[in-house]
Amino acid sequence: MLRPSLHPSPTQRAVGRNLALDLVAAVGVGVSMALVTSLLPTIARRGGLEPMGLAALAAAPFIANLLSAFAGRFGPRSTNQLALIRCAGAASLVALLVVPTAPVMIGMSIIFWISLSFGSPFHLRLWGAMYPARLRGRIVGVIGTGRAAAGALAALAGGLVADQLGGPTAVAIAGVVGAVCAIGYAGFHARAAERPPMFSARDSIRALRDRPVLSKVALAQGFYGGGLIAALPLYALVYVDRLDLSLADVGIIGILTAASTTVSFIAWGVVSDRFGALVAMRVGTALGLAALVAVAFAPGVAVLWVAALAAGAASASIDVGIAAVVSDHTPLASRAAAMAGWNAITGARGIAAAFLMSALLQAGIVDVTVGLLLCAVATGIGVVLYGRASTAVVPGEAAEAPTGGPAMLGAAPGLRTASGRSSVAP
Repeated sequence: MLRPSLHPSPTQRAVGRNLALDLVAAVGVGVSMALVTSLLPTIARRGGLEPMGLAALAAAPFIANLLSAFAGRFGPRSTNQLALIRCAGAASLVALLVVPTAPVMIGMSIIFWISLSFGSPFHLRLWGAMYPARLRGRIVGVIGTGRAAAGALAALAGGLVADQLGGPTAVAIAGVVGAVCAIGYAGFHARAAERPPMFSARDSIRALRDRPVLSKVALAQGFYGGGLIAALPLYALVYVDRLDLSLADVGIIGILTAASTTVSFIAWGVVSDRFGALVAMRVGTALGLAALVAVAFAPGVAVLWVAALAAGAASASIDVGIAAVVSDHTPLASRAAAMAGWNAITGARGIAAAFLMSALLQAGIVDVTVGLLLCAVATGIGVVLYGRASTAVVPGEAAEAPTGGPAMLGAAPGLRTASGRSSVAP
């Protein structure tokens, strides 16, 4: 990531050290998230959880996102606090080993996702202080690659452990790994971001809505992500009820998804740095839509493998794109508030979407295939909105300078052009 040098500068050494710690922490997130997202719904379904219960499980991350509007008051405000909240969230997964019941699954899932959503605004601000803007897309890609690779290995190992020792044991082990790796956050060095300004829930929404580009992207993501979220509880029904997959089969799907994400993260980071975040997001969302349609008609597990590859690439494009868009269009001082506002808006949408299709299914109004196709319609609207969105600079909508200097010192930020490249010379 840095230019080769026999005598790296202090800034290069600091970036390298922070990146190494970020990768350690990302491994923990990848391991714990892989088990929560890929195995927990299937474990719950095999335990007899009904569609509305699966919807509650799918809604957990969005409940956490909605609550993250209050991250400016109750979220981490230092690297030590970030490490503590992430460690506590991962450790909560161990509760499943003691009380493996549906309410505990839902409850500890909410706690786990709260630890991520409350930490993400501060973490995004740390990225602005730790890494040069001209390299951030690629650095985020490297971090995402580490997280996804860890998730791929965890999905494989988790499926095998679940078949031998039981699903709750596999999830608990992942929680321990995540808690240990979260200690890495405490080692970050980013003096300018140690104590961010406090902000209210209203401030977080205003920080997002005051920037037209972010508002348009949030609307597009509302439809795109809303369709995928509504479909998520139905995936377990396809896996268990239609195809009768084993936990190992589900683990392989998780492996393919994570492997695809791993391979594509760096590519999306390069695309984002060179051509703008929206280019990556437009292509990625088209892949996500294709994956959803494939699952709707999947006659066997082989189609699900192809869908998993497309979904993994789509997920990476959104992860890289959101971080880049928010960073490009907010100064460092208001970046955490904007990210919290994004989380809150998408969280409110996610809660409604997670229950909507499951409620229609349980009421007998639609079957699984029709439900997934309705989800695909909403996702398709989001793809179209991403295609129509523009990153043209609006007067007063500032982003940071492209080098590490001014932005790391909290100086006046520069502006981005419509292509996503910086209008300020490096």
